[in-house]
Amino acid sequence: MLSITCDNVSNNDRIICKLSDKVLGFSGAVMYTRCFLHMVNLVVKLLINEFNVKKQGAN
Repeated sequence: MLSITCDNVSNNDRIICKLSDKVLGFSGAVMYTRCFLHMVNLVVKLLINEFNVKKQGAN
């Protein structure tokens, strides 16, 4: 196994630790790659929220 790519959920950190105990040749965090596109998506959502303007006087 060369690497595992996952999103940034904390459960993935736990599974990587468990896998390093169970799978020979798996070095744990060194072989864990966080998905770049998932991180870009999170950043874009934060930026878009900064420009959301709530309508005043709307019911």
